[in-house]
Amino acid sequence: MQTHDGRFDWIDEEDGFYPVLTLIEGITEDETIQRFGGDPSTARLLISEEIYELQAHRSERCGYVGVGITGPVVFALEVVGSTGVVPGILRDLSRGGRCFGIQLGINGGDTVHYAVDGGLVVYEEPYGPVTPLNDGDPRWNPAWCQGLIDIDDPTELWGPKLFLLAERVMNVVIERSWFTRPLRTVELPDTVGFMNTPAWDIP
Repeated sequence: MQTHDGRFDWIDEEDGFYPVLTLIEGITEDETIQRFGGDPSTARLLISEEIYELQAHRSERCGYVGVGITGPVVFALEVVGSTGVVPGILRDLSRGGRCFGIQLGINGGDTVHYAVDGGLVVYEEPYGPVTPLNDGDPRWNPAWCQGLIDIDDPTELWGPKLFLLAERVMNVVIERSWFTRPLRTVELPDTVGFMNTPAWDIP
């Protein structure tokens, strides 16, 4: 039986909203910003609408990441940009700890990423249960998926239920306010700079 409490149904109702959310355990906010490729000294409090406005007035592409803390976990939100899906960035974020990331894409093209202490464990567009890159990898617990989707249906789409999986894996509660309140935000280089580099190597 699926358990979906509807807390994240609002995401489907947001037109053109395809965030990247990364949860990081083991490092500070400033370290998170640095491993994303940003400069903590340039951080300023911004809400999503202000980030959209800044991007609209730029002639070149760039990204932005906002950070906050929930218990021992740093959350990093990108409403413009997708640095958090670059495998090399995920590996860096997880060094000394672990990180779990999700990207909601257009037409259900969502992706999920999990790294532990510098090693990429999961990197896929999930249909049915999420699976590790290496079969039987003990760093991934298949039980995390149970009860969230029909794991016997290989075409099952996750959508916002990926947020429930993120909560289960990282032992946090994701708040809607993360997506609306001001976050310490920095500008990031365009991810095009990672193309044709080892940063995109999997694993």
